Amino acid sequence: MNPPAKDTRTPVTLLTGWLGAGKTTLLNRILADPHGHKFAVLVNEFGNIGVDDRLVTKSSEDLVELSNGCICCTVRGDLVKTLKRLRRRRPPLFKRREFDWVLVETTGIAEPAPLLRTFLVESDISVAYRVEAVVGMTDARNLEIALKEASAVEQIALADLLILNKIDLVPDHKTGHAFQRLQEINPAAPIVKTQNADLPVSEILMPREPRGLADLQTTSSNHESQHPHHNMKAISLRCEHPLDEMKVQLWLDACATMLEGKLMRYKGFLQLHQRPYRAVLQGVYELYSVEAGEEWQKDELRSSELVFI
Repeated sequence: MNPPAKDTRTPVTLLTGWLGAGKTTLLNRILADPHGHKFAVLVNEFGNIGVDDRLVTKSSEDLVELSNGCICCTVRGDLVKTLKRLRRRRPPLFKRREFDWVLVETTGIAEPAPLLRTFLVESDISVAYRVEAVVGMTDARNLEIALKEASAVEQIALADLLILNKIDLVPDHKTGHAFQRLQEINPAAPIVKTQNADLPVSEILMPREPRGLADLQTTSSNHESQHPHHNMKAISLRCEHPLDEMKVQLWLDACATMLEGKLMRYKGFLQLHQRPYRAVLQGVYELYSVEAGEEWQKDELRSSELVFI
């Protein structure tokens, strides 16, 4: 594992959420904000591109140029081919399409795991793109209905940031109950309450590295919580002793193999023996990566902190 270096890959933000949660409203807010970014927007839907007509200026085949200089595309087939095509030079001047960020809006019934796998497994994609965060939109009014669907639960479990939307449409006690339900499913993700998907774009685009256990939606360093309807468990582990790098890899391989199909999401920090930096673990089902993170500070309490869902 090499020391951390500047990451030049194009950042990617995945917008997920069950039907009607407010993903398209959130996407429109991002595109309308004067943030200075040029986005490539991929709408992983069958049908029309899910942005307002007022944002569209002209189209070419399935690519649409937006009024703010961004481009938008409906992905009806292979995501890998679309991502590769965005990076190709194009005639007549053979310039690359100009964008510095990729937004992927998934269909409401989609499970985000295959998308995450694409960015982890496909070598041509992983060298060019990096996932900054999975943003999960949830509907405070209809959360209990959505939780009857396994895909909606997975969207919540795999999120790095959860947005509890439409809180203005329900009484405070129902908002509080919905907040608690999200905590039970995914204690590792911060939860933001919103009305009409209204929150700062900087909050949405912020890189979401794993958080320390002190920041989690839990009070225990070795904690297990279970969702009563979907047998969902969130387990937190902490160790203050340096870990052997090879043993950690063998243990993670064993977890991924033995719990195949059951281990949905796992992430956190690792304190590896004789490494001056914290190692960052990101895993989805049987696939995981361990990369060099920030260097440990001189007076920082060093530990390994992991969350498994």
